[in-house]
Amino acid sequence: MINSIMTPAIGTEAVRNLENTLKTQSANNDFSHFLESAIDSVNRRQVEADAKVFNVASGQDVDLHGQMIALEEANISLRTMASVRDKVVEAYQTIWNMQV
Repeated sequence: MINSIMTPAIGTEAVRNLENTLKTQSANNDFSHFLESAIDSVNRRQVEADAKVFNVASGQDVDLHGQMIALEEANISLRTMASVRDKVVEAYQTIWNMQV
């Protein structure tokens, strides 16, 4: 019951995908494969949001509520990816500046 309360409403699919990827990732898969799949996921969200914006701009009958949710999910996933990138770069710089 606590897990259902703490699960975020927006981006739950991304959280589930990340959990499944971490669970099924074997020793043969490397970090680059994991990173590539995460970037592909963010890119897919951006493309889906752009397609929904195009449908609204072209005058098609669309669900505005669903479109706004897709835009916000794409925004959140992009900001999350940028934050992770910043942390990875910061960790790399910290390791690089260590005195041996």
